[in-house]
Amino acid sequence: MSLLLPQTRAGAVRSAVPVDIHGDRFVDLAVVLDGEPGPPATGRVSATECPAGLVPGDRVSVRFVMGVMVKVAREGA
Repeated sequence: MSLLLPQTRAGAVRSAVPVDIHGDRFVDLAVVLDGEPGPPATGRVSATECPAGLVPGDRVSVRFVMGVMVKVAREGA
């Protein structure tokens, strides 16, 4: 399925690295999407759109718009 269509997908965090760029906070994420073979989906998400304290293995739902991660939430939250 193409990630270019707006959609929310479930997966597991492979890595989550906080990044500070000129005072703005982001999180660089790698997420293994359920049912997707190949490498994990990666992206940089605003810290305001991502739960704090994500660690590898956390289950999340990721919102994609035009193939870009725009929001991340813990599953069940």
